[in-house]
Amino acid sequence: MSAETDCADKADLLAHDPPLFSPAEAAELAQHLYGVVGSIRPLAAEKDANFLITLSSGEEALLKITNAVEDRAVTDMQTAALMHLAATDPSLPVQRICASLAGNASEIVTAANGQSHVVRLMSFLGGTILSSAAPGAGLHHELGAFLARVTLGLRGFFHPAAGHVLQWDIKQAASLRPMLDAVQDTSLRTRLMTILDRFDAEIAPRLPRLRAQVVHNDFNPHNVLINSPTGTHPIGLIDFGDIVHTPIACDLAIACSYQIGEGASALSHICEMVTGYAGKLPLEREEVALLPDLIRLRHATTLAIGASRARRYPENASYILRNAAACLRGMDALDHIGDATTIEALHAAARTE
Repeated sequence: MSAETDCADKADLLAHDPPLFSPAEAAELAQHLYGVVGSIRPLAAEKDANFLITLSSGEEALLKITNAVEDRAVTDMQTAALMHLAATDPSLPVQRICASLAGNASEIVTAANGQSHVVRLMSFLGGTILSSAAPGAGLHHELGAFLARVTLGLRGFFHPAAGHVLQWDIKQAASLRPMLDAVQDTSLRTRLMTILDRFDAEIAPRLPRLRAQVVHNDFNPHNVLINSPTGTHPIGLIDFGDIVHTPIACDLAIACSYQIGEGASALSHICEMVTGYAGKLPLEREEVALLPDLIRLRHATTLAIGASRARRYPENASYILRNAAACLRGMDALDHIGDATTIEALHAAARTE
């Protein structure tokens, strides 16, 4: 195996099996490290081993055993970010880190195969996953306000690993080029290449002028919990695995990319989100003007990474490419409406002067 391939393997956690712990072993860890006893069941996860623990009181907690390949500094940053949010916005509905019996935010354990893993106990958030719900009145406005609140809560937070290179970070779009060979549709490959050409020539040079900080970076419908199947407001945000230091406009663009509709009202939901966001965290004109391009770049990132992984793991291709159709619809909608009209609508939504 070449050094380049080995590096790629380490960067792609999906190339490595989740930690091998049975429910009985996880229960033993919970009791030994945290003094927690209760019924335990595994939860589905791509790269980690997650277990839901229900105490006799009915209270629930999440035991997370992290993939051995994940950079320890990045894992520590995720933990530190959650602890920072607990201090800056105590009522913000994100998971809370529970201290171990030794008083630590995390512990290290060794599996039967000799691999060592970071273990954390967190509060468990319940609710309806946004991806399986229907939007109720005012939901998108509240989603925007919620994301702004998370961003404000993280303002001032930094960590030595915050600048790590993450392919899902929009500012890293240039490095998607080698993945385009895996895109089988020739016209789509050309379209993505055009988006990356524009990024290199016109977007990347403007990003250093934007406000930047550590952000959640993955405000997608699978990570947001809302109050009911026809929800009116968010009640939780999970999975801080993609946090990184990047322009806050990139973070907002990621959130908007999942909410583009179709037809005449294709922009309505993202405009509502922008209004809610700007009501708590006012946006600058340059940030708003870049949103259409940044949204396209998120779609391009999803399509390029998806194609590359699907070629590498063909047996799992249908799952890996599950968001491809939505990305294409989003790009088509933006292209049909046009950037000038989209930017004008977003400026009105953000109330930028």
